[in-house]
Amino acid sequence: MATDQGTTYEAVEEEEEKPKKGRGFLPWIIILAIIVLGGLLTAPLIGQIILREETPLPGEAMISDLGLRLLAVPSDQVDRKMPSTANAARGEQSYSAECIICHGQKGKGDGQYGILMYPNAADLTASRTQTKTDGMLFWEIAHGVNLTGMPGFGKDYPGGYHTDDEIWDLVAYVRSIAAK
Repeated sequence: MATDQGTTYEAVEEEEEKPKKGRGFLPWIIILAIIVLGGLLTAPLIGQIILREETPLPGEAMISDLGLRLLAVPSDQVDRKMPSTANAARGEQSYSAECIICHGQKGKGDGQYGILMYPNAADLTASRTQTKTDGMLFWEIAHGVNLTGMPGFGKDYPGGYHTDDEIWDLVAYVRSIAAK
């Protein structure tokens, strides 16, 4: 005992801390089981919607085409006109050498590689393609289309070596295959 001016203090022994009782692992196991079960049940649905490998969802092609038309091609390039020197016969030679593997013999997008891509190679005879301006087609051939299998064939791009005149020849050929 200690005294301090008439006040007596007793030494209080420190009590040993007892381990707290927790909830244990059971709640965590239940939460983990719910998450795993939820993932297993929703994975097929999510896979069908997001990780598709077949045809695009309804409207998906229209939305992506709208994005290409409005955003991908710079506005100063949209209204470019095909020069009178563009030659569809020369364009067909380039097409046969480089484009046929994806777009197919008749430009339907059914070439050996085109049918394996997602999205599939574009059908060059379809109105989606044929209604694009000459400038849009030139831009897409020269610069490629992001997030697709379409590379840029312009000489400013890795692996691309076509001049502007050769790309215009390809545009002339694309215009001509819709009538075939």
